[in-house]
Amino acid sequence: MSINEEDLKKHVKDKDTWLRFVYIVLFGIVFYVSAFITFLAAALQFFAKLFSGSSFEGISEFGDNLATWQSQVTRYLTFASDEKPFPFAPFPSKKI
Repeated sequence: MSINEEDLKKHVKDKDTWLRFVYIVLFGIVFYVSAFITFLAAALQFFAKLFSGSSFEGISEFGDNLATWQSQVTRYLTFASDEKPFPFAPFPSKKI
């Protein structure tokens, strides 16, 4: 693939690409935080199962929805999708 100088200037000045960069940084930070939230939910579920013999259904549902959102973010970050995830779209919601 060859890019001439005019095309390069055009691509570097593309505002949509720079806006996408801002979204990539922001979603990357929020994704990192969501991984920590996933860990907290998993730990809470573990202790619930350990002490009560069952997990919390609400946390299971939240975890499933969070995993779907994380998948959407990953697809956006890697340019597999142009659709921005939550908060630009509804948060994923599945009923168990």
